[in-house]
Amino acid sequence: MNGAMFNSLARFVEKNHPQVSFSDLCREASLRTNIFAELTWYPDKDFMNLMEILSRQTEKELATLWRELGRETFPYFADIFGDYLKNVTGLDEMLTTINKIHYDISKDGLGTPPRFEFKKASENHFEVRYTSNRNLTDFFLGMLEGAAKHFETSVQIIGRKERGKLVASITTKQPEMAPAW
Repeated sequence: MNGAMFNSLARFVEKNHPQVSFSDLCREASLRTNIFAELTWYPDKDFMNLMEILSRQTEKELATLWRELGRETFPYFADIFGDYLKNVTGLDEMLTTINKIHYDISKDGLGTPPRFEFKKASENHFEVRYTSNRNLTDFFLGMLEGAAKHFETSVQIIGRKERGKLVASITTKQPEMAPAW
């Protein structure tokens, strides 16, 4: 998993769970460090272990923590990976851009990021099929919520399982039109 994920978790813990120390989480997970380089890859199991320990220490359901982390990770990623998103103006463009980035990561052998398949149902409704070996569906749904907020898009996101994969049905709500003069 990319070091940026670990750094996002550290920020999340500091902001939302000040009673928990990220350093202590890393120590309990038997990690050698609590400092992670953003463009370096670390074992997925280390991150998963950190999340399980955080769940235990906060007494919060793991799925809830994943979703909350996803919501707060998107703005952080938009900031640190801003060059990739500088010309992106909407949620659907963002997903297409991230899919391209993920393709390049897997092509370069740097990791196994998730893939997205899109289906546009109508002008303001599309579906995304999320496929990942890590099965971080709650994190992905949280990331969608964080992205919608970032792009100031009002959305309704409904996740459902279909043949073992997450399908997120996303309906954007168009802004109310001002009445004519």
